[in-house]
Amino acid sequence: MKAVFSDSQKVEKEAKSRYAFPEFIMMENAAAALEAAIPPDSHILILCGSGNNGGDGYALARRISGKIPCEIFAIKAPKTEEAINQRKMAEAAGVPILTALPPDQKLSSYGVIVDCILGTGFSGELKEPLTGIIEKVNKLPAYKISCDIPSGLRFNADLTVTMGCLKTALFDDKAKDLCGKIEVADLGIAAEKFQACGSPDAFLIEKADIKLPWRKNKAAHKGTYGHTALFAGEKSGAGILVAEAALNFGSGLVTLVKTENSNLSQFKISPELMISEQIPANTTCVLIGSGLGKVDKVDNNSVTEVPSGPACKALEKVKTWFASAKTPACLFDADLFSWKELPAFLDQLHSTRPEGKIILTPHLKELKTFCDFAFPDEDALTVAELTQTEKRIETGKKICKRFPGVTLIMKSANTFIAHQEEIYICDAGSPSLAKAGSGDVLAGMTAALLAQGYTARDAAITAVYAHAFAGTSFAAGQDWALTAEKLISRINPTT
Repeated sequence: MKAVFSDSQKVEKEAKSRYAFPEFIMMENAAAALEAAIPPDSHILILCGSGNNGGDGYALARRISGKIPCEIFAIKAPKTEEAINQRKMAEAAGVPILTALPPDQKLSSYGVIVDCILGTGFSGELKEPLTGIIEKVNKLPAYKISCDIPSGLRFNADLTVTMGCLKTALFDDKAKDLCGKIEVADLGIAAEKFQACGSPDAFLIEKADIKLPWRKNKAAHKGTYGHTALFAGEKSGAGILVAEAALNFGSGLVTLVKTENSNLSQFKISPELMISEQIPANTTCVLIGSGLGKVDKVDNNSVTEVPSGPACKALEKVKTWFASAKTPACLFDADLFSWKELPAFLDQLHSTRPEGKIILTPHLKELKTFCDFAFPDEDALTVAELTQTEKRIETGKKICKRFPGVTLIMKSANTFIAHQEEIYICDAGSPSLAKAGSGDVLAGMTAALLAQGYTARDAAITAVYAHAFAGTSFAAGQDWALTAEKLISRINPTT
């Protein structure tokens, strides 16, 4: 896993102090990393701001001057000591420095544009004329490189060369369309030593981190690999997708548990799946919520309990099973996040069996609703706020502290996992997954691993990454025709 930091400037400051490393050497290494990223035979325009991000751009221009045709557009005069010195050196090397954006005909002649305007120290909203400059440059067909982070999360990069370590801002949902490929550049110190100068705020999941359910026990039988039971409610199609995903991700047995309003009879169901009206005795993981139906009736913010409804009866079965199961494990999804009493229900389960494993899998709108119920005395979050990495990290940690034993999967363009005090990020998801049913597939995959005895942490990490990989493996993740059933057929990270 790769470490991700919210305050990279603090890490850099500590690295300079600890290793007696001067700023200009770090800047030189940053410029070298940018130089290595430039395609050959390019005509380059470097956009420089007034801070040290701009200093990296001036250093880059000096390094390539005489080898590669380049100009600098100085959007603002340098103001930091290093940026001022680097500009002087670039000027001495004969680099043309422009004080206005070139005309359209000249702009279209650049093959590469390097964004060295603003780094991670910037906060707030961009203003004119900078927004207009970036919007104009974004429309150009040139290959675009950002230094450290796309400026103001507005510059549309094909490649982001981030310096020293990964930054949390690179994983905001809106950053997914802007960063392009992300590469981490060393600043003259090994990454391990640089990153040891701070405490990571999160970890980026890589393929090597997942633990697939390979079957190495040659004396195994179907009971060896657990029994996943899931409730099929008023939208039983979702339950069937969950069941098929669980079966395809290694669960030895899978049972659909009918509720009173189940519409299973409308579907052709695989003979591999069992159907019951009760949770089977040998169940090792229960999943509830996908297609279950609403537990509450919500009308103008007034919640009226329906304690005798099918969903509530199903939840009573879950509570009874959780209290008596040998190794209880539950996954809660979808409709349950509109249930006002879910926080109290989670408290009941934990007080009954503190060792039990519980995973919640909300998308961001469901996460917002759950937070409203769980923290009624706090200011309500917005979905837009939850697309921001730091807000989602804060929320995930807060939920795990409030609900001990809960592991949280926060689904979005980049999916975050909160487990105890740690946050894990999966950025491998693709737009092909933006389709009804893909979340049900993830729920089934995660529950299957819980059923097979995985820890909640490992089940979440492995299922989330394998699910994302399955989506990406279908037409490079850009195909509009990926359905949940097709996604299930791609659950194989070796292909």
